[in-house]
This record gives sequence, C-alpha cells and structure tokens, in this order.
Amino acid sequence: MLFIHPMWDHESQRIGKRKCTPAGYALHVIGEMIGFFGLQFRFVVPGVVVRKWWAGTLEPSLCWIFALAYGLGVVSEILVQSSWSLALMKSFKYDYERCEASWMEAGECRTYKYPGLTNG
Repeated sequence: MLFIHPMWDHESQRIGKRKCTPAGYALHVIGEMIGFFGLQFRFVVPGVVVRKWWAGTLEPSLCWIFALAYGLGVVSEILVQSSWSLALMKSFKYDYERCEASWMEAGECRTYKYPGLTNG
C-alpha cells in the first residue's frame, strides 16, 4: 500500500497502539502524512510536466520528480511497517471480536478497550 494505509478497525486498536508504543504510533502518523503528500505529489507531477512540455520549457532532467513522488510512497511504507514492528516487539495484538488491544509491558499483559463505542 505505497501511499495509503488501511484505516484503524476501531478506536481501541488506534489508542491501544498509541499506549503500547508511543514512538511507533508517532512513526505511523508521520508515515501516513508522508504517504498522503506523496499521493498528492503523484497527481500534481504529471500536470507540471505536461504544462512545461506544452510551453516548450520541458527539460529531460525534470522527469526525475516522478521518482521523488514514488520515493515518498516508499518512505511512507517503511515508516508504517516499522511502527508495526515496534508494536509487535511488545506482542501487540488486537481482538476484532471484543474490540480490545493487548500487549506486554514490564512482563505484564496490558489491555485497552475504548469505552465509548462498540463494534458494528
């Protein structure tokens, strides 16, 4: 998922990951933002190239910006996958049926369940 990553299943999953690994959650958020900007950039770049070509000012060296757009997508994917790796290092698990996140911290199992909503 180069530019767009799956949404959270439930607030319990999102907040549970934030409580489990704040650094991992921050990586996840930064990765999603970079992916969003990379996606926007990916749609803008062809327009800029066509406009320059139409005006007769297109230089072949300008075409490297296509690679930059996809590079942002790759960086985004690396950051989001790294965030999940940090969560898995703490044995982060999410129970879809009970809408409950759990992880190991200091040798104890911690759980989080969002109090406001139910699944479905």
